[in-house]
Amino acid sequence: MNQTDSITAAMLRKGASGLAGYAASELLESYPDLKHSLANHAFADWHGVLRRCVEELAAALSAGRPQFLAKHVSWLQSLLTARGMPPNAIRCAVGCLAKVLSTELPAESGTRAANLCRDSLLSLDEPMSAPPSFLHADTPHGRLAAGYLLALLEGDRARASRMIMDAAAAGFTLPELCLKVLLPAQQEVGRMWQTDEINVAEEHFATSTTKMILTQLRLNSPVRRPNGKVVLAASVMGNQHDIGLQVVADFFEIDGWKVIHLGSDMPIPDLVQAVESYQPDLLALSVSLHSQLVMLMETIRAVRVGEHGAVVKILVGGQAFSEETELALSLGADGYAGDPSSAVVQGNLLTDVSA
Repeated sequence: MNQTDSITAAMLRKGASGLAGYAASELLESYPDLKHSLANHAFADWHGVLRRCVEELAAALSAGRPQFLAKHVSWLQSLLTARGMPPNAIRCAVGCLAKVLSTELPAESGTRAANLCRDSLLSLDEPMSAPPSFLHADTPHGRLAAGYLLALLEGDRARASRMIMDAAAAGFTLPELCLKVLLPAQQEVGRMWQTDEINVAEEHFATSTTKMILTQLRLNSPVRRPNGKVVLAASVMGNQHDIGLQVVADFFEIDGWKVIHLGSDMPIPDLVQAVESYQPDLLALSVSLHSQLVMLMETIRAVRVGEHGAVVKILVGGQAFSEETELALSLGADGYAGDPSSAVVQGNLLTDVSA
């Protein structure tokens, strides 16, 4: 990352709300039809959308990955289209953001940021396709996942739980049920929310039910002999997603590790204190969004200041690293894992756990 990009990213993060506000005002003034499509919440809704764009732009500059913003803009296009917005809505919004950035930021930074915004719009020239389904009913696991999802959508927590626990009693292992049933079903819930097939309440119900069932499975699963190693698992501050992290924690536990699971949205000072207090052999950090990568870097830097933090091995994972696995090492981590099973493998390698 060159100095201009570093400075520009810092200004974007600090001024995200204000810049998004200017852009939202510009958008609604220039395209009044977009105001009517969102009724009385137009400014607040567009402010939120554009603030996220500014944060993604800052992440793209910090990581040296312009494609981050392009991917986000493409995702926004499908999301807003599914919710009935005009096809040109996101193109207009990002265009207004580029205009604001070019005038509100210092010359070189403004030009750089505005150009990246305009470049991201090239992703909209590609034919838009619906997000692929994560469920495939041509396998026993896929059929179980489909039935489980149906129970969730019908609001039947007891039936959903019974289906999974019956499968476990029939011989399905915890890794099988997590990786081939529960997580794909949860990904499908996310896809359905994105395409406006379910609402936030339905998504929250599905998520809370899956987390409950994961706990049930863990309590009924055999574990290996303790290996003497400790893993501390947490999502970085700002990351509210923790189902994947819970599965990672469960996989480490059944592999014989002592697990300190701190959960989502972990403040940096408290995480640093936990590392020094529990003295884990491994720190596992989860990052869901590109905009959280800077927080990850700051977290790792703060951890490394501590006496134990200086030597603890740090493993990272999460959706933010999709197709960008080499980025983890450049941010200060010792390793990257793309799924819960490989997290355990990588954790064992980093801490010299014998098979």
